[in-house]
Amino acid sequence: MGSKREERLALNETMFRAANDRMADWEERHSDQDTELYHCECSDLECRDKVRLSRSDYERVRADSSWFFILPGHEVPDIEVVIETRDGWSVVEKCAEVRDLVEASDPRTP
Repeated sequence: MGSKREERLALNETMFRAANDRMADWEERHSDQDTELYHCECSDLECRDKVRLSRSDYERVRADSSWFFILPGHEVPDIEVVIETRDGWSVVEKCAEVRDLVEASDPRTP
């Protein structure tokens, strides 16, 4: 297990992930646009920034419970590592100390 701070920051990110997953299910979101806006899944609860992703990119990141998408510069190196950088967004992977916590809170995990 991680420190209380590491766990709190990781749980902050899982709240944004849960909100994005609920929004992703809204039928009206899937219009003719190539991309959609999602909440940045960084650990800052005050962050109101949006990330523009294609549905396939969103699903690819969602396929791994320890991955989150954020805006560049929103990473917290002591709880995550940037594993991919795209045009306007990055994918971070949670460190081992909090991985069980974020996997257990994944709404897609049975």
